[in-house]
Order: sequence, then C-alpha cells, then structure tokens
Amino acid sequence: MDYEKLNNMIPETISLVDRQLLINQCKILSIFGDAQEKVLYERRIEILEKGYTGLYQKVFNTLYEEVPISTYQEVENILKMYNRINDSIRYLNDEDKELLDLGSLEFEGFDVNGGMHYYMMSYLVDRMDEYHEYKGRELKSHTNSSLSKYNKMLPIHTEFEQLKKDRYSTSDLQKFIEAVTVKMN
Repeated sequence: MDYEKLNNMIPETISLVDRQLLINQCKILSIFGDAQEKVLYERRIEILEKGYTGLYQKVFNTLYEEVPISTYQEVENILKMYNRINDSIRYLNDEDKELLDLGSLEFEGFDVNGGMHYYMMSYLVDRMDEYHEYKGRELKSHTNSSLSKYNKMLPIHTEFEQLKKDRYSTSDLQKFIEAVTVKMN
C-alpha cells in the first residue's frame, strides 16, 4: 500500500458543513461502539470541532487507497482463468496428466507486498465467498513474478473464451504451460 499517496488523499481542509456531517456521524457511531470505540470517536469529534487540520489523518486513518477497476478486473480474470484450468485438469485422465507439466500451471497467489492484487483476491475469496477452491489457503506468493506469469497466460484464456471453450483439452493446457515456461533469449 502506498502510504505517501494515501496521506496525500487526506484533506487539508474540510468545509463547515462537511465537518458537521462527520461530527454527527461520529456521535452516532460512538453510541453503538464499545468503550474503546467511544474514546476514538470522541477524539475524532474534538479534532473536527476544533478544526485541527494537522490531525485530520487521525479522522481518516481507517480509509484505504482505492483499488482501481483495472486491478479488480485483472484479478477476476485470473481467478476465472484458473477456475477453468483447474476444472479442465480434474477431467483429464491420468495419462494426459502425466504428459503435462501441471506444476507450472499452479496458482501461486499474489505478492502481498507488490500491490493490491493480493488484497482484492483475498476479499473476493474470503469476504465475498467466491472462488471456494482457494478459501482457507495461504495464497501469498512473496514474489511479483506470479503476476507476470498470469499475464502471459491471460491472452490464451481470452482467446479460448472468444472460442467459447468451457473446458480445456490437453493441447489447450499445453499452450498455457508453454507461455509460462518459454525462456526469454
């Protein structure tokens, strides 16, 4: 997460009307919170009432940088691609599985330090209850090479989607494998 960018998003000034709306929201939330939350909201109310602009980060510190729609779409496409790959592998007979380097097709997750992809995937899997096959699995790749791998595979997936392929054949899966195992000269 880019904290410097996030700090730049915190307003340097807030209009009186907006401050009053935020104060009212904090008052309502303090009623429903526990003792610790009540203290937190009371501090926020005081900061807003007194207009302590240098402390506005204490009011807005729970907000995260927005996830661009392009990141969401990329994660969604990768998860859909892997959903179809994994389904296709399940339908292969043992002989066909032995012909393929299936280890190179494994979903590795996303780099937790490399951007928002990991957090978007985690939200889709854990909170939105989508892509059940990944629920409860550790999907932190600790390297940004996984995203590069997926981006080599996505054009093949897109091509197959345009052909309306519901399941990939052995030769289709081989195309994915070749895309990720070809060495650059």
